[in-house]
Amino acid sequence: MKFRDRPEEAQQRLETLVEEMGGESDRAVVIVGAAWVEEALGDSVTSFLEAHADAHKRLFSGAGPLASFSAKIDLARLLGLMTDSIRSDLHKIREIRNEFAHSIANKQDHTKLSFTASHVRDKCLALNCVAQEAHTDPRVAFTRACATLNADFDLITLIGDKIAGQHKVVAAGIDAA
Repeated sequence: MKFRDRPEEAQQRLETLVEEMGGESDRAVVIVGAAWVEEALGDSVTSFLEAHADAHKRLFSGAGPLASFSAKIDLARLLGLMTDSIRSDLHKIREIRNEFAHSIANKQDHTKLSFTASHVRDKCLALNCVAQEAHTDPRVAFTRACATLNADFDLITLIGDKIAGQHKVVAAGIDAA
């Protein structure tokens, strides 16, 4: 049984994530929010794949070709799991996450890195998946985008789990059950 099949645990996880992001620094919100989305995206992609632990580990772990957030985004787009607009949003979230994870201060003016830095604010307010909400606070826009994308990818994962492995090429007389 998968985690998402247990609604009470999923609800507890969601509450924990919201609490974690609510009272934390901008850096923590970015890193936790992006991790939340990356995990849901990875689950969506793998939900369409057959379970094969060795192959999954080689592809999605360590230095595997699909281990990075960027590779997962691009693979999901190639699988048709999202539009180019959402792909663009995910890359914005990834870029913001990378800056907060790998920079001590704002590279432009050497001040504390935050949602109010113009380049971060502009990326957050340009996220298409929450554009209809017309946010003016970049932290709220980023957090809402992460929550929206997570929910969307959870839905895709449920669909993937239902159809994965139902159609495949088999060698007659060898693979046929």
